[in-house]
Amino acid sequence: MPANPLFALLGASDEPGADARILQAALEQFALTGVRRTSTDDIARRAGVNRATVYRRLGAKKEIVAAAFVYEAGRVLTQIDSGTGALAEQPTDTEIDDYIVRFCTITLITVRENRLLHQLLQVDGDETLRALTVGAGNVVELASAFLSERIRMVRERSGGSTDPSEIGSLSAVLARLTQSLLLTPDGPPQIRTREEIAAFAATVLVPLIRGQARG
Repeated sequence: MPANPLFALLGASDEPGADARILQAALEQFALTGVRRTSTDDIARRAGVNRATVYRRLGAKKEIVAAAFVYEAGRVLTQIDSGTGALAEQPTDTEIDDYIVRFCTITLITVRENRLLHQLLQVDGDETLRALTVGAGNVVELASAFLSERIRMVRERSGGSTDPSEIGSLSAVLARLTQSLLLTPDGPPQIRTREEIAAFAATVLVPLIRGQARG
């Protein structure tokens, strides 16, 4: 099975292997006892390796936590990519708009409904929020890279600007918007239901992602 290209950004393969097994074990242990109360020994036991192997492959606990959240983010992005489906090579305007709305809707719903995230927030809310804010630089970077590829593809097929700097900046803003909507659901904009998300995407995000004036 070929490696998923998203996992190339993680520096790891989606094939079963030592790093993936350790990261999966770390996430499972975090969900049980919380990030703060999880030790490197706990992770090593769950992964079926010794402590020295964990240190050698991933580093100390701080590095393991960061890598585990990036690993989970990669799996979420893969799920979003699969759920959104493909865009035709020569799409109509309606197909482009529908693709963007579908992509944005699936993205926010998938992130909000992530089972592991809900478990982590219940078990160890403070450390989880810290990992998703001040410790989330690598996750935001991965999400931005993923968004850049999607925006570039849409614009190549719709005649929008493909300037890398513009796309990079927009991708970073959209990644941070998603982060904010996830962590502050009670603030504006009020987009809780699938219909509200789709309407917001159609009105606000479609013009931004297309990057062209519409007649």
